[in-house]
Amino acid sequence: MLGVGNVILGDEGFGPEVARRLGEAGLPAGVRVEEGGVGGFNLLGSLDGIERLIVIDVMDAAISPGEVRLFRPETGFGGHGGQAISFHQVGVLELLQMWRLLGHEPDVYLLVTRPEKLAWGTELSPSIRQAAARAVSLVRELAADDFAALERSPCITS
Repeated sequence: MLGVGNVILGDEGFGPEVARRLGEAGLPAGVRVEEGGVGGFNLLGSLDGIERLIVIDVMDAAISPGEVRLFRPETGFGGHGGQAISFHQVGVLELLQMWRLLGHEPDVYLLVTRPEKLAWGTELSPSIRQAAARAVSLVRELAADDFAALERSPCITS
């Protein structure tokens, strides 16, 4: 699990908040949780040895603010021109492309919500706080079943 986002830009802190909560949730052995912040390409080193990666972030996507969606990037995701747009200078999708260029081929999923507000501050909006709780519950359910549900469905909405 890799939670990315800027914790001082309101709802952009969704990924790090979910990562923090997951770190406290007592996930099974073998499930690693990293808070990546806005590390960009600096995160590449922390991804070594990973077979499955779930990146947790906010994206400008065709979902309601606070809706949680888990999907493979290859399945497409409605947004601007069919692209899922990250709010980071180095977007998550660029990071994953660079990782693959370096020879890593893990299963990659994105666990995202659409932000309600992006403004200076450390508080998540109410809908995004609720989305964080749903995201943690979803990951805990998936982890309890050794992530088998990911093989059955390319897109899960919560």
